[in-house]
Amino acid sequence: MRFNTFGITASSILLATASAFALPKATEIFPDMGLGYNIGNTMEVPGNPTGWGNPFPDAAYVKAIKDAGFNTVRIPCAWDSHASNGTINAGWLDSVKTVVDLVINNGMYAILNSHWDNGWLEDHVFDGEGYDKSGLVNSSAATVAAKQESYWKQIATKFAAYDEHLIFASANEPGVNDPWNGGADNGQWAFDSKRMTVLKQFHEACLKAVRATGGNNATRIVVVQSPRTEIDKAPLLSEQYPTDPAGEGYTMAEVHFYPYQFSLMKDGDEDWGKMFYYWEDKTPGNDAAHTCSGSALGSKKSIDNLFGGLKTRFYDKGIPVVIGEMGAIKRLDLLSGDNLKKHLEARAAWYGYTVASAKKNGLVPCVWDTGDEGDGNFTIIRRQVNKFGGKVGDITDVETLNAMREAYGQAAVPGNSIDSTVKENTTILDGDMALHITYKTVQSDTSEAGTMRIDLSKDWSQYVAISFDLRAAGETAGPCMDKTRDGCGDYGWASVSLFNMSGEWKWNEVSLGNVEDLGTLKNYKIEFGDGEGKLAFENAAKMNAIGINLYGTQFTGDMYLNNMLLWKADGTADTLQSFDTKKPKLEGIATGELIKANATGDWGKSAIAIAPTRIAANSKMLVNVQPGMVSATFNATKATRGTATLMNSMGQVIAQQAFEAKAGANEVQLNTNLRGPAILIVKQGSQKNVQKITLR
Repeated sequence: MRFNTFGITASSILLATASAFALPKATEIFPDMGLGYNIGNTMEVPGNPTGWGNPFPDAAYVKAIKDAGFNTVRIPCAWDSHASNGTINAGWLDSVKTVVDLVINNGMYAILNSHWDNGWLEDHVFDGEGYDKSGLVNSSAATVAAKQESYWKQIATKFAAYDEHLIFASANEPGVNDPWNGGADNGQWAFDSKRMTVLKQFHEACLKAVRATGGNNATRIVVVQSPRTEIDKAPLLSEQYPTDPAGEGYTMAEVHFYPYQFSLMKDGDEDWGKMFYYWEDKTPGNDAAHTCSGSALGSKKSIDNLFGGLKTRFYDKGIPVVIGEMGAIKRLDLLSGDNLKKHLEARAAWYGYTVASAKKNGLVPCVWDTGDEGDGNFTIIRRQVNKFGGKVGDITDVETLNAMREAYGQAAVPGNSIDSTVKENTTILDGDMALHITYKTVQSDTSEAGTMRIDLSKDWSQYVAISFDLRAAGETAGPCMDKTRDGCGDYGWASVSLFNMSGEWKWNEVSLGNVEDLGTLKNYKIEFGDGEGKLAFENAAKMNAIGINLYGTQFTGDMYLNNMLLWKADGTADTLQSFDTKKPKLEGIATGELIKANATGDWGKSAIAIAPTRIAANSKMLVNVQPGMVSATFNATKATRGTATLMNSMGQVIAQQAFEAKAGANEVQLNTNLRGPAILIVKQGSQKNVQKITLR
């Protein structure tokens, strides 16, 4: 095993001293790769590494990964979304190099892959007619392979001087987004030997490009993925393993491990199977139906059988295997008290057993991490300090980390995450509860949103409407960031909408009205479908999320929400959210707490005094919208100077007109070429009329 000397300059760390000599083979470096960690939802975000909520990786975060006991870091990465006319942006290559250098300078191995990246390769593992996420399409395997070769030639050239601590990975989960078409693979379009021939072509395009750049790349380790990176598809990879120009010994295979019922399932039991909260003997003892044990996928028996099969198929033939991603979510919104504690203990035990079995069978386990710390998270090391507090590098799941460290002979780190998590996520309830949401904008001239969101993975085809109890109130004439700005406070407004995301996360929403119209507790029943006042779906059979948004500028206020029901055509209803257990996700300018439900929708000690808004009712103004033009008719109590303003949904002024109003009826006209939702504000003296409109 060869190591360069760490602690000298970064450039000299990375340069090979004798490129004429081959780098170590995969079986030689496997024992030193140890435990792996993913910097997930970051460098693979199409176009912007911070777009999914994580900061750009810095030295403190990467050092924390090393200090936690990891020795391999997988860097999921996008390339196509950072390329123009087939050329990867030089600045992006430098950004990726920054992260790679941080990893290697901390004495760890870096696995740099080509991730989903809008599916340019991953969703098109076929030649000719086939299915991607959009349906039946045609894709040229030769064209995709040529693109794969071109990108990897550019990547390999950038990193040609790096030693064996840098590893390339050809793809991520090729074919995982195959749609459900009644095929042979649990309903998905079948991934058979014919399609494996195409995937082999893509892997060989990567290998060809890397080897062609010479130097250390001639024998650099390259990881190749099984179809969908699923363990049960590993035989296809074994039977058609890519040919490496470097010869045998310089590749690794990759699979991922998410036993669905234990690792990912969280939106309710199904008729084909139940969610597994618990694992083996880490169970309350009275809930065997929700315990992963015996021969269930993810149990001790299945882990040993599956990993033993990978050892026979690959490692025993000189091909170590990387478990590029593995993990199990925390069901923070489903469980509480002792049940939540037992669930978190079960997760820690599962992680420990899984990585121990991986190590024994020639596998490098890399745990998945998204940076989030809410319901359904995998996170062990904190990085989103702006959202969750603390400092970068804090261990958020001590017990899971220690279970894995034990498997690798490392001493336990101090701390207790389970008890604090249980305390934080368990509410002692006293009868019927409701949700109290508080909103406070920060910007003075830009629209901001406060979101209450319920994540789903459900078929809503049986439902025809949704109902809920809602009341909102607040002050829409401040605060202003710049109190000296002329007109500060003139353009405050707030409106509320019900939204959903369905199908391929298509957004639809329906307005519930401006805040000044929502000051009395009322039961709202919104029908599903197309048309005025209805909530549309892209695909009701595939609901992803539903929620309520408050959009506002210069707004401070509150909302009371309770009893969200889903209605069927026969007049019966199912409860979507009663708020009697836990609050849902709140984002943006929204914060909240569970409160005792009441008959008027009051929220007790409000963040503000509940006062009527300063915006006049819509009935005082008649608005006519025509293509390219908006006109408003209104009454003025006396002759005065006024202004008419159009703002878009971001709170930006898009048209403005000063006018001299006379006592009595008046009309003002604004012209704009923009389309979409807008706010019309007509002000004369102390009078102000506001109306939401849609520009045509």
